[in-house]
Amino acid sequence: MAVADKMRVVVIGAGRVGLCLAEMLAATGDYEVVAADCTEEALSSARARGLLGRHVDAARPEELARLLAEADLAVAAVPDRLVAKVALAALEAGVHFLDFCEAGKDTRAIGSAIAPSKAFLTGCGVSPGLVDAVAYDLVQRLEPGCDLDLRVGALPARRTNRLGYGLIWNLDGLIGEYTADCAAIVDGRAATLPPLSGRVEFAAGGIYYEAFLTAGSVGTVAELVAPRVRNLVFRTIRYPGHLDYMQFLLDDLGLRSRRDLLATLLLNGLPAAEPDAVVMEVRATGTCEGRPAEVVYSRRIEPHDSAGNHGALALASAAHAAALIDLLRNDNLRGPALRCAALVPHGTVIANRHFAALRVNI
Repeated sequence: MAVADKMRVVVIGAGRVGLCLAEMLAATGDYEVVAADCTEEALSSARARGLLGRHVDAARPEELARLLAEADLAVAAVPDRLVAKVALAALEAGVHFLDFCEAGKDTRAIGSAIAPSKAFLTGCGVSPGLVDAVAYDLVQRLEPGCDLDLRVGALPARRTNRLGYGLIWNLDGLIGEYTADCAAIVDGRAATLPPLSGRVEFAAGGIYYEAFLTAGSVGTVAELVAPRVRNLVFRTIRYPGHLDYMQFLLDDLGLRSRRDLLATLLLNGLPAAEPDAVVMEVRATGTCEGRPAEVVYSRRIEPHDSAGNHGALALASAAHAAALIDLLRNDNLRGPALRCAALVPHGTVIANRHFAALRVNI
């Protein structure tokens, strides 16, 4: 399409991230945006923000087909179990596709069948997403055989309780990350490590944090950097003391086997975490020109006061996706980058206009 044309974008799923993305794109005037969802509550919220809302059940292929018949891009901001259904509908409609989660086997198979001219971008949030682009950049600066330590966390902007946490995103997903085996690379081989192990402490921007292993989304980045990496781990960032309290709940009180009770406890006991912040620290350690070297990327991302009622995690995820969509619309996303968002330099992404709603601090 010509740059002057408005790209027609359908955002399927009007939750926190989907609604934020739809609002970002619509505000530019460069896109015709539809926010689609199966609940009237979500659609009412979209319409209250001046967006065009459409009812769709993402589990019904015929409804998706009708919705995408006149679209250029389908964005899946839906639960993981529905992503492949949206991807298949995008394939059949012949449109570009973007989502925010780690690609499963079914989604990957669909992506391999899409036309070369169409973008098929998975994992376009913060993690997976922006952190993958940072990791890819850092390992290119060192010789093969380096170690990579990914640390990412969404947490309250200011600590307000002993757990140092609040209701930032889906509790089932959080508990899953805390209890499932952690994908890693150890001595050049794919491996799994126990969750909540490998605790480290560090300071960034004058604030102290802890980080520990969780079942983060590292599949895409692990494949991307595997030829150059000897060891790779993913840690979740929290305020100090969080891990001790979670281990008390999971192990001392036996709630590891009572996830329903744990979720109820946290849902009723934790405050809503607004405002929140996203903290990233990626460390690559190895050699450069035969000498020991370490490169570190550390950022804390928070909304500007003018960003409305969207939190840092939703804004940063939506801004990353919106930056990629801008590149696609302007025909600046080509070749392998049409299939792998991590190949788009993180500097290009953060310099995009959609990050104006965020403070990105070192």
